[in-house]
Amino acid sequence: MELKATSVLLLVCVTIIILTSAEVDAIPSCCVRVSKNIPRSKLRLVSKYEIQRRSGVCDIDALILHIRKKWICADLAVLRRLRKLKKNHKPKRTQAQTE
Repeated sequence: MELKATSVLLLVCVTIIILTSAEVDAIPSCCVRVSKNIPRSKLRLVSKYEIQRRSGVCDIDALILHIRKKWICADLAVLRRLRKLKKNHKPKRTQAQTE
């Protein structure tokens, strides 16, 4: 009886471990080097960005720029340029909007 209870407990623990490890990336994808000069044309195409900190599992601080289905690792100093560009960038007005 005790062996059966131990087996059930072990099975439950293993199941929980498998389910929780499937939700979290087992191998994180980190930037290993960064670009300091990102062209303005590429910065305009950024749909979102993430900040990678070296205090976590990654070795360097980086700004991860998501451009279409790709991402670029940039220096954190690029964030200031990106915010300024996005703040000043106004979408072009089309003729349908002006009428």
